Amino acid sequence: MGAAVSAFRESILSSEKKNKEEIKQQLDFLVKAVESKLDEYQSALEDMFQDPNSVSSKQIPGIRAVRYERGYRVSVSKNAQDGIGEVVDAFFGAAETGMKGVVDGFKKVVGTALNAILGNDQAGQQEDQKFFVFMKNNAIIRIDIKMWRYNFSGKGVMAESENVFCYVFCLSVVDHYKLTLDELTFLFTEFAGDAQVEAYIDHLCNIWRKITAIPRDANIMGGTRIAGSKAKALEAAPSAPLQATVEVIEVEEPEDQAAA
Repeated sequence: MGAAVSAFRESILSSEKKNKEEIKQQLDFLVKAVESKLDEYQSALEDMFQDPNSVSSKQIPGIRAVRYERGYRVSVSKNAQDGIGEVVDAFFGAAETGMKGVVDGFKKVVGTALNAILGNDQAGQQEDQKFFVFMKNNAIIRIDIKMWRYNFSGKGVMAESENVFCYVFCLSVVDHYKLTLDELTFLFTEFAGDAQVEAYIDHLCNIWRKITAIPRDANIMGGTRIAGSKAKALEAAPSAPLQATVEVIEVEEPEDQAAA
């Protein structure tokens, strides 16, 4: 499936090759080049999180990263998909409930893209970028996948490697307040199906109603601390991930207690 760079470096250093120091230097250069590509991909995702309005007219942005996975290998073959498939399963999940067919379909799309990029031995670079938005764990999530491969013209060109391959997977949660009713209808129906979508919406509303009733610490949320045991906190700006406006409702004491 391709060698991990650490294992590949160890095999070079333990070999009897006369030019192993030169190969090691080339490998170090290759690693820096790949890490630079990964940083470029991750930076593009972070730009989306920092300025979601810049992409919201073209696609549904995530709020911020919940999980990242990035990696690279040298001298990969088409069989590398077997190992990377574990990352795909970890991010998309087994989909034991709800939209199993949809998630499996997404996995097939990723698998096809992996086959295309891993099976291409033409010299030069190939890259692919995809994103998926769907329901998971009672939330709308977005998964971004960015892959890059560079094939050398021969095995002796760079660190005795035929190619190098890297990938970034990112999972983020979508702010459902930013979606249109049509988009929500599509995602809910895609998950639950036509027959169960109303029951699923009721289920979600019940969950969200309970979650919004949870008091938020003022130091974390940047709002006003809730005063009194009977004060009620309402999030007036749920679309802002780290800032919420909290309305404090004063509870008047009964007249007989006030007189006392």
